[in-house]
Amino acid sequence: MVGIPKSNRCTFCKLRKTKCDEDWPTCGACTRAGKVCSGARNNYKFVVNGCHNEEPTLKSSDSDDASISSCDGSRTKDPLSRRGSPGGTIIVDIKEYAANLGPGTFHRMRLTRPHRPRSMKCSRPTLSPTPSPVMSPSDRLASQFVSCIEAASGTGHDLLIWGPSIKVIPQRLGSESQVLRDTVELVVVSWTNSQRDVSSPETWLDLQLHMRALGSLRKALEEPEQGLVTDTIAAQWLLQKLELTYDFERGANKEHHAAGLTAVISRGGPWQGFHDLGLYATFDSFFNMLQEDVRLGRDSVFMQYEWTTAFKQAVDASMLRPVVKALYRLWIEMIVWPTLVRLVRSLCQDPSDTMAAAELLLRATPAIEYLEHENETTLASLMESGDIMEVENLLGADLFPTYYEFRDIDTAKLFYIHAMYSIIIYRIMQEANSALEHYAPSVMKKCREYSRRIWMSYPWMRTRRPLAIEFTGALAFSYESANEEEREFCVRSLDDMEYFRRPPPIGRWIDATIMANVKGYTGRVPFIKNQDVTIELCGLGCRC
Repeated sequence: MVGIPKSNRCTFCKLRKTKCDEDWPTCGACTRAGKVCSGARNNYKFVVNGCHNEEPTLKSSDSDDASISSCDGSRTKDPLSRRGSPGGTIIVDIKEYAANLGPGTFHRMRLTRPHRPRSMKCSRPTLSPTPSPVMSPSDRLASQFVSCIEAASGTGHDLLIWGPSIKVIPQRLGSESQVLRDTVELVVVSWTNSQRDVSSPETWLDLQLHMRALGSLRKALEEPEQGLVTDTIAAQWLLQKLELTYDFERGANKEHHAAGLTAVISRGGPWQGFHDLGLYATFDSFFNMLQEDVRLGRDSVFMQYEWTTAFKQAVDASMLRPVVKALYRLWIEMIVWPTLVRLVRSLCQDPSDTMAAAELLLRATPAIEYLEHENETTLASLMESGDIMEVENLLGADLFPTYYEFRDIDTAKLFYIHAMYSIIIYRIMQEANSALEHYAPSVMKKCREYSRRIWMSYPWMRTRRPLAIEFTGALAFSYESANEEEREFCVRSLDDMEYFRRPPPIGRWIDATIMANVKGYTGRVPFIKNQDVTIELCGLGCRC
């Protein structure tokens, strides 16, 4: 057969055996993997004797130069007549004939098998195959990682749920950073295990690869290289997300990763110049770093004016989508959270300290003003554009007749994180008002309003299990504003979001454990490094 149309896939997609979107000059897969796209391949291939060649390789042999008469008596010329194929088993005849009427010519082609004696053995041609380009281990790992990103888009296993950093990582796998390659390999294997119905959740995390990645991270932190700081930040962020999702049997090393991230980022100084991946990974880790500061009762190292200014300039100069920029600016404004919690703890120790209460109110007011401004501008605009829609709730209509649907996970994150921090800051302001004997009924009203937003986001976020596990934090903070029926809903929702965690990292979700965490992260009870559950049952503090 001659002239079979070729696949238009580029070389990279052909090696991966995946479909190419043919978006030339650079297809989507090559763009995401940071490769130079080869473009479309040639239009046709030739098949001779069952062998594929880029072009017909016909061996010259004895040809019949005699002219042949056409049916109408006209003479023909034979530019390529009875030329044998490389094996001599197929003869390709191409004849050019003169037309009966009018000027011009036409061609006929036929494939014939020559007559040969029975004693003659058929020998197959020996063709040297065209060598395929060899993929390096980094390229192969990048290809596997891109396949994982694309395979579960829009589902609960979509790796983009972790943050925009995921899309930039394949481009960095060609660097000299061993820790990033080891961590990505761990993510690929663990993610693949989670897709298999036959494997139990306890086996999702590959322990051998996990130990190797932790060893590489330890070495990178002990011997930092200036050019690989971005890769170290990205690796720590990935390990943090991975352990939070999959390493539930022993509990995530979130304290160690948060401390490591803070140390690596602060070591470079506020004007270090963030690479795209470093910027994304830093902000995607912000909640965990601030959580660690809250637990330790210290101010964030990024509270300084130089840091906040540098962060804002980096976000404004980036090519991020507006909704992601709004989310990152929200994190910058919430750097004040650990400081507010520290002041609440001081106030709880001495409720008569009106100076501490006044300072607390002074620091909390700009934060709540920013949150309300974002609610009236950014979030209102997203609702008007249809990126956030309120639709009919067909499952739990008795409790919530409608629920929210979102354009994508980034929009959902901005919405529920904004609601969560609004609740936190209003609860902190309530403590200051109580110490100053100011009665502010609007605070309780606002807390319930934002709690209801979180409850109405749950049906959509539930479809993003298991990777959207951080939504449990927002559910926990909404619990305090709920009535009895709504609290039962919160407990069911928390168990449902952690259906694959046996048991959850803090044990079974009950009223005492939820309220201990809520009060701990708003400064009303202390954190105690002890896993004895009676600490929370008796209201003495929050386990950490």
